[in-house]
Amino acid sequence: MYLLANVLILCGICLYAASLFTVQQLVRKLPLGEVRNNWKILSFFIVGFIVAYVAYMFLLYTGKMSLQGITYPAICFAASAFVLLLCFLTYQTTCDIGEAIAMDQASIIDPVLDIYNRRYFDRRIDEETQRSRRYNQPLSIILFEVDQLESIAKKHGRLVEDVVLRKISDFVVGSVRASDIVARYDENKIVIATTQTKPDMAIMLADRIRGEVEKLDILTDSEQNSIEDLNVTVTAGVSCVEDRIKSGFDLTDVAVKAMSRADTEGHNRVYAYDPTDIHTPDDVTNTPAAAAA
Repeated sequence: MYLLANVLILCGICLYAASLFTVQQLVRKLPLGEVRNNWKILSFFIVGFIVAYVAYMFLLYTGKMSLQGITYPAICFAASAFVLLLCFLTYQTTCDIGEAIAMDQASIIDPVLDIYNRRYFDRRIDEETQRSRRYNQPLSIILFEVDQLESIAKKHGRLVEDVVLRKISDFVVGSVRASDIVARYDENKIVIATTQTKPDMAIMLADRIRGEVEKLDILTDSEQNSIEDLNVTVTAGVSCVEDRIKSGFDLTDVAVKAMSRADTEGHNRVYAYDPTDIHTPDDVTNTPAAAAA
């Protein structure tokens, strides 16, 4: 009977030790905060249980405590098994959630520019457009196109093309608010959805970014020595939520049409599409605040 009790208690200690290891692994995966602290408290309780089990075994072994049966050791063993199972399932669930979040992030992030991709932008801009219409709040889109990027790629290679896009996207991200949505819209286009921004402010922001990109040092000094005549500019199309804008698709389509007009008129400039003429694509205005540089 004593042997069975000792075996059960020893197994319980081992299960608690395994639980403690699992909890420590789980704590490392959790971000700093109250949840992580609570799991640390649980680990202290597990350590306390292990110490109590060892003390009980010692007292039982030295004869200072009599054993009336194996009820207590059996309960202790069952409790330790339950704790281990609980910790293991929690750890496994945390790993699965982490993998799911990582996969979701990978599905909405452009791997080259490390900004949102077109799929994510299309979903979010429709949500933001509906919110803008519901609460009568301004919402603007700025669609940037890197001028003659294909020519740059043919002349200097695809690696330089990626460097140019990455440098511009990093600059755009640093030029807008954290609440704004920056995404890769197309092969050579970067789009900004800027909330609480009226048309005139969106045009000013677009023109400021356009002017700064023109002066931007795209390559390092050593790279500039090996690559000559790399002048990078962008053209922007601006659209804003108005009465005739019913969806995120309409809002984006307006910006695309402004960009198409810019392609025919020239580069390195900002165009604003007139939403009241949404069904007549030829009526695009070259705003005074955004004349060609």
